[in-house]
Order: sequence, then structure tokens, then C-alpha cells
Amino acid sequence: MPFSKNTYRIQKIAIAFLAAALFTACSSTASYQKNASGTAPLSDSTDQVKPIYSVYLIGDAGAASLNPRSPVLKELEKQLKRSGENSAIIFLGDNIYPHGLPPSSSPKRERAERRLLAQLNTVKEYPGKLFFIPGNHDWNSSGRNGLPWIRRQERYIESYLERGNVFLPDSGYPGPVNITLNSESRFGKDTFRLNLILLDTQWWLHPHEKPVQKGVDGIEQQKQKMAADLREMIDNSGDSEVIVAAHHPLVSYGRHGGKFPVYRHLLPPVLGSMYVAYRKIWGYKQDVKAYPELKEMLQRSFSGKEELIYASGHEHSLQFIPTEGDQKRHYYLVSGSGSKSSFVKKMNDDVITHRGKGFLVIHYYREGTKKIEFWDRQGNLIAAIPIGSN
Repeated sequence: MPFSKNTYRIQKIAIAFLAAALFTACSSTASYQKNASGTAPLSDSTDQVKPIYSVYLIGDAGAASLNPRSPVLKELEKQLKRSGENSAIIFLGDNIYPHGLPPSSSPKRERAERRLLAQLNTVKEYPGKLFFIPGNHDWNSSGRNGLPWIRRQERYIESYLERGNVFLPDSGYPGPVNITLNSESRFGKDTFRLNLILLDTQWWLHPHEKPVQKGVDGIEQQKQKMAADLREMIDNSGDSEVIVAAHHPLVSYGRHGGKFPVYRHLLPPVLGSMYVAYRKIWGYKQDVKAYPELKEMLQRSFSGKEELIYASGHEHSLQFIPTEGDQKRHYYLVSGSGSKSSFVKKMNDDVITHRGKGFLVIHYYREGTKKIEFWDRQGNLIAAIPIGSN
């Protein structure tokens, strides 16, 4: 039966709408150089003065290629060499796709090892401090074998690197683990101290066997202890700068945060819109909407600390999200595009997002300011955002 003119017209409009949506969804942010309030350009001083310490953040690198090594890891290695000892790197989980590190007898073991070795070889000769934390895929994709699989990955990484205890928290426990990244530095009357707190947020979400500490009576009590320990670490940090690092974001403008491109509503029609609505309102088990208890606990722990940075992966994009809470300013960073990239909503003003493989860097400067940099896999500086005050 031939189409009517009205039907044809509707089809043309739908195709044009879809094309526009695809174009918008595939675009990424332009370069930025502004402070967190969006009112001033990047100062010359932070551009020209060498940082006193730098922290590199890369997550979800678990699909990286070893030979040839993925471009994003090559660029990361170049920058790490330049930064030297006054720096640290944190791999933010999902270190091996799709299901973590299987037993040596598995036919999938060789591929998993290659993906992990691509990352390990990037930092093998790196003189700074380095840490790996777990993600949901490392826990056997939330499977029943999650605990032995995460412990196997921990043993493999620490044996290969021979750098001591670099996979944290230990043995599938949730943490928190408090690390001093640098000894106190003095500049006249000013001091600079930097604390890193590492968490395993997948422990909180994992539906199968997971360990609790000695003397702790069950999972719920362990959650309470985790929250209390984290709050105590942050409250006792004094004048130190604090970074809390975990795999799961608390705020996101990507799919795990319920944000989708317009064309997703049309694929398929009606059902696509229902799918998007479900993710926005309730969320899958690994979506931000699905772990309100974890989010509330963490944000409550952050409430007394000014300028705290929470760094995560999970979303395959780069994001900078400044958020006010209890009159304290916090910064939520997402750096989960170490080997994959996916949709992230393009934002304006304070929030900066970028779709594409890459990593984030936090630079700390003598005058008390910080700068967040977005780097892509070709070594292009996509965004530079100064935060803090002189």
C-alpha cells in the first residue's frame, strides 16, 4: 500500500529530527579556560608556575590494547614522566573488561592479562605514587565469583609491579584507606598537605559474598563503620587538601546519571522513551539512582570539608561538576574514558563535560589554587579549570 503525502512528510520530519539529534549527541565540548564560577579567565600564574604536586586520574581502562598500546596510555605515560616523583596516579576501577581477571585455566585469561598489562606497563617505571582501585567489572561484573576474582587481580597487579600495597582497599574490603600523598611542604607561612582516601564502592553494591572486618557484625554494621571511619578521616584532615577516590560517581551527566541523547527515545519508538524514563527515575543497579544510600552516606561525610574533591570513573566520559553542600564547596570529577567513550550531556557554565577517550589531572600550586585539566588521547588539552582561591 503506497504511503500518503502526510505519512511521507512525517517521515521526513522524523529523519531530520533524528539526524539533528545524532549530530548533537556526537559533538563534544569546546575547549574551556575559566574558573569554577565561570567569571574569569585562567590566570597566567597557574599557567606558567610549575605545580608542586599533580594527581592523574584514569578509569575504565580495562579494554585497552597492549600491542600496540592504546594512544591514551601512551599520552599518559609521557605526562607521568614529566611529573616525576611529585605526582600520583589513580586507576579508578574497571581495570579489566568484561568480567575481571579469570583463573589461569580459563581461555579468557590471556586477553584479560593483555588488557591489564597495557596499564601496568604504562606505570612500570613511573617514580611517583600509584594506586589501583576496583570497579564493578573487576568484581566479576557483580557476579557470584566477585570476591575471589577481585583478590586474584590484586595479587597479579602487586606481584607484577613489585611496588608493595598498590591495590586498595585490600582483599575485597570496602575501606576507607587514608594515604598521605606528600609530606608537609612549607612556602613561607603557607603549608601544603595532600590526603588521598580510597574506597571500594562496588563492595557496597555487590549482591554476593563480600567480607566484613573482624569484630563487625554483618553487612549493615560494616556499612556504618565505613561511614564513620570516612567521616573521621575527613574531619581530622585539618588544613590538608583531600581527594576521595572511588569507582562510582555521585553526580553524572552520562547514562549512569540518567542522561541520554534525544535519538535514544526513538530506538525503538515508545519503548525507547520508556527505557530512558526507567533509567532516569529508578536506574539500573549500577546507575546513580540505584544507590541513594551510598550517595547520601558519602555526601554527609563530605559536608564539613571545604574544597574536597571526589574522583570517580564508571561513566565513559570526562566531567567536572562543582557542587555546593552545607555551605562547603566540593568538586565531583568523572574520569572513566581510559578505553571507552559514551554519551555525556553537553553542559554550560560551571559544569564541563567531554565525550572522548582521555584522562583528568589535578595540579596543585604554591599559592593555594588548583587546576583541573582534561586531556584527550592525542595529547590535546581540552579544558583547564582553575579552582580554589589565592
